[in-house]
Amino acid sequence: MKRRHLVPAAAALLVLLLSSCSETTLIFQVQDSVSGSWAWDATVLLQKRLLRSFYQTDAGPIPQKLTHLAPGSATLEITAPGYEPVSMPVVLRRGRNRLSDPIRLVGREIPGLADFSAFETVADGDIVVQLRPLDASSKAIINHPCIDLWIGCVVSEETAGGVPVSAEGARAAARGNELYRGVLRWTWDARPESLFRYSIRIPASGMRDSASVYRVIDYLLIVPDPTKISRSEIEARMADAWRSGGLVSGNPTRSAPRRLTPELAAALDACKGRARAFLLTSWDVRARQS
Repeated sequence: MKRRHLVPAAAALLVLLLSSCSETTLIFQVQDSVSGSWAWDATVLLQKRLLRSFYQTDAGPIPQKLTHLAPGSATLEITAPGYEPVSMPVVLRRGRNRLSDPIRLVGREIPGLADFSAFETVADGDIVVQLRPLDASSKAIINHPCIDLWIGCVVSEETAGGVPVSAEGARAAARGNELYRGVLRWTWDARPESLFRYSIRIPASGMRDSASVYRVIDYLLIVPDPTKISRSEIEARMADAWRSGGLVSGNPTRSAPRRLTPELAAALDACKGRARAFLLTSWDVRARQS
């Protein structure tokens, strides 16, 4: 009697397994082409099957899966805010399908970008800077494509009347001796809880000694559209202009308007429509405790 009951049970299991094996699926990865991490708010569409992707993991993108597909030729479409859309043909075989290479989305812009802010701290003598994109209302833009920023930086003593300032907030403060000049590489923080994606580090090893307590730091951030201009072209155009002098024309005080040097302005004008530039200045950056 027990053996007769096993036959239909085994048949049902076999049907279940065959049904599972015959279901057509596609496994794939989507990643930011620069950082290699997740692409925020990606929408994937294939045969009317839709998938939305936001955060994945801070260790890197994870495989994603579309199910209940039909075998045959199809088009995989992927869009995300600030990214170049992707449309790619795929041929699906019955059962499990997997794309061997990640789909790398190219970020064109940081949506809504109007400015940047910089927050400095000192760690082991280095000045660690966290950069935050801002929208038109000065609200932080936290989730966005990873754009390959070009960042130039000049660190100067903060002086007033030719002597180092001794307190924060001096309206007559200006730039004293130049202590550092460099083009800095950024790092990217993919952690979901992070409020700052971009960070840079101004190395103490490249800084001239100074007894002054406060620094003025000028930053030039160039945000390219990588579909229109390459990193190498930006570097080539900025090289001579960068060597010619500081970032800021003249030496305006804290309360005076700032302008880029004529050389940098001309170099950036050649990139007009293909890259955007932002000039930031941080005053009263405390470089030591006393």
